[in-house]
Amino acid sequence: MHETHAFIVFADYFQFVVQDEDSEDDFATIWTPEALACQTAFGKSAVCPGTLRNVDVPIEIVMVDADPEIPLGTVDHAVEGSIEITSGKVVVMGCTQYFPDAPRFEVKPGTYRVLAVMEGIGSIQHEWEPADDKYTVYMWPGEARQAKLIKHWNGNS
Repeated sequence: MHETHAFIVFADYFQFVVQDEDSEDDFATIWTPEALACQTAFGKSAVCPGTLRNVDVPIEIVMVDADPEIPLGTVDHAVEGSIEITSGKVVVMGCTQYFPDAPRFEVKPGTYRVLAVMEGIGSIQHEWEPADDKYTVYMWPGEARQAKLIKHWNGNS
């Protein structure tokens, strides 16, 4: 399986949401100091990858069968964790988007490992200007894991 879902999402508050349709995660509490340091917040059934622009940004959700083993040299920032999708529906949206209108796609219910990556960060000159930044979330079936920063973008990378 290799299925890509592409979206343009308003990254209000410098983030977007990928969640189970029935998620009850409280987004006010999953942004812990550790999540802020990783620029990605994980709940039980939702992940909120951070962005570096507070505008419409390109997002891809890539469903794969196993760990995609992305070479770290090709990305600017990477965070791994897991979420549960019990409803079989994944919702992708900006954090202030109207939930009933947010796009959805179907997956087999279960626990999914997640790798959230940022690319093209160096192309950002000013937040509101066009840039080549891209945010990709890879998801594959796997056991639950604690969030882990894999590669940290610090502004000098």
